[in-house]
Amino acid sequence: MDKIIDYTGENGYRGVLYGKTSMAVYDRNGVEHFHTGSRGINTLEELKEFVDGFEEFLERLEER
Repeated sequence: MDKIIDYTGENGYRGVLYGKTSMAVYDRNGVEHFHTGSRGINTLEELKEFVDGFEEFLERLEER
């Protein structure tokens, strides 16, 4: 089984890296807001950066 990396930010979002290329982000209620089967994030530090900036990421997506 591949290693799972899990991180919950102060903003309440929880990011999980699992499998070879999968990633999901959940809100504090456990609702999934983002999922990919092809990620470029592979370390805890990269996951922390993504999760901590997730609200800004969502805003940029909504602007498009």
